[in-house]
Amino acid sequence: ALGRAVEECWEAIPRFYPQVQIIAKQIMPDHFHGILWVKEPLGCHLGQVIKGFKLGCNKASSVIADTIGDKIRKPIFAEGFQDTILFREGQLAQMIAYLKDNPRRLAMKLANPGLFTRVVDLGVPAMISPETELLLHFSAIGNRALLDRPMVQVQCSRRYLGYRLVPKPGGGRKIARDANGEPIIEFSTPEFVEKRDALLAAARHGAVIISPCISDGEKQIAREALKENLPLVTMQNKGFARLQKPTGRYFDACAAGRLLMLAPAAWPYTPAEKKITRADALAMNRLCEWLARSSVIGESSVIADSIGDNGTPYHGRIPANIDSLALAAARREQ
Repeated sequence: ALGRAVEECWEAIPRFYPQVQIIAKQIMPDHFHGILWVKEPLGCHLGQVIKGFKLGCNKASSVIADTIGDKIRKPIFAEGFQDTILFREGQLAQMIAYLKDNPRRLAMKLANPGLFTRVVDLGVPAMISPETELLLHFSAIGNRALLDRPMVQVQCSRRYLGYRLVPKPGGGRKIARDANGEPIIEFSTPEFVEKRDALLAAARHGAVIISPCISDGEKQIAREALKENLPLVTMQNKGFARLQKPTGRYFDACAAGRLLMLAPAAWPYTPAEKKITRADALAMNRLCEWLARSSVIGESSVIADSIGDNGTPYHGRIPANIDSLALAAARREQ
């Protein structure tokens, strides 16, 4: 009854605000999604529209409570609301599809609760040199058992592959996408094809791909791995929100136990997008390297000295500094 009342209140919005058209809705057990089209200037903040909707829901809730003899009165929604303005071409269709997919996503989360639970401080032993093993710390979402399997690292230069860029409204450029929403590749090199084929072949034979997914080439290999239902460990440069869940292909991969998302424990979650700095990229690549080279293949561990044979600088920064960045991100003493 309460769900039907919420639906009626949402559908009634245009009666009070004729400038607004209802596009879609999805009622869930503990939250509500809706899409509105504001066709003309409102003369008030969108929050006023949502406030009226929520007040109507509260009144309906009180009527329902009276009919069943429930004397407790409380708002059925939390304060405030989270809104997203749709700017990009194709974004509306994606949002409608997301709303429709919510019940399926909920069923998958209920069936696999451990795979969607955020771990704030996951300790992972890693050999950072042939003589030194340290416990690195990460926040994580996904199948932690993937860390027990042999891993292969994806690290691609930006020279290997690039996506096509097109102008976007308001200035700047964005990645061009085809009719299926896939990014359009502008160029790829023989080096990229060789690296991609080798990594995917290893994953088909039981290895787990681990990648910070920074360059276009790294993102493309991760995308192709997910398409083939191959296991993937990702590294990102900030932690996870308390109720954060993977989206898109990542969600289905997580539910199937084929995904683990990691973030260095010393990098907390921030609500806004966090730009990847050069230091972030170096640290994430080093952490992926340590995890991959410490993984067990057959009966032996593959361990590589982090400094290399000739001690030459790595992308303009000496290896010791990269190690320090990675250890600091994983909450270890330098």
